[in-house]
This record gives sequence, C-alpha cells and structure tokens, in this order.
Amino acid sequence: MSHPIMLAAAKHLTTAEKRRKTAREAAFRAWGPRSITAASKYARTLLGDAAVTLDWEVLGLLSFEEHLQAFASLDTTGGQHLELYYTDQGGTERISLRVSCVSCPSQHVHEVTSLEQLGQLLSQTPAWQDISPRDGGNL
Repeated sequence: MSHPIMLAAAKHLTTAEKRRKTAREAAFRAWGPRSITAASKYARTLLGDAAVTLDWEVLGLLSFEEHLQAFASLDTTGGQHLELYYTDQGGTERISLRVSCVSCPSQHVHEVTSLEQLGQLLSQTPAWQDISPRDGGNL
C-alpha cells in the first residue's frame, strides 16, 4: 500500500492542475476581447476617428496573459495584401502595416506612428492609385 504522503501529493497536484487549467481557460476567453478593445482604442488614438471603421480580429495566441495582439485587413490590390497589426507587449503598444505579396513569400512590415505616416507608407503600394485623393494617385 502506498504511503499516505504519496496519495496526498498526487491529490494536491491534480487539484493544482485543475485550478491552473480553469485559470488558463478563463484568461483565454477574456484575452480575445481585450485584444480587440485595446487595438481599437489605440488605433483611434494614433490614427484618429477614421480608425473606428477598422474591423479588428484576434491574431493567434502568444502568452495571452501579457501580450495582446490583433489585426485588421485593409485591402488586397496589385498582388499585395495590406494589413494593420496591433500588439501590446508589456505595456508597449504598436501598430504596424504589413504588406505581403499574394503569390510569393515576400512581406514588409513598417511601424505606423501617425495617420500621415500611414499615408506615406500606403503611397508606396499599388493601392495608392485607388485611394489617392489628388493628381490621379501621384504625390
């Protein structure tokens, strides 16, 4: 017969594992909505009122307790896919523009620091012809 301390240790371990699993599941359920809310709020602060139209989605899962992340698809044009990525790791929030080739592995990521700077980044993409408000798309 097993020593009582062995049974107590096994019971304690099982109880602790159940508690951790429940905590992880609860954190995961809250992590997605927290990521979306944080992305929306920071985008509006950084990019202005037009950012409320962004449709943020949860991006994967990285250590959900401290790393919030989400993305918003902007457009696919001229063989390039444009997305905004939000991340908050350890209280440092960032939004980046990711420009990726639809038919190849090429991609470029640029940190976005203002609405004007986002416009400058977009002016270097094929999407600019469709979105430029003046001169037929030329700066």
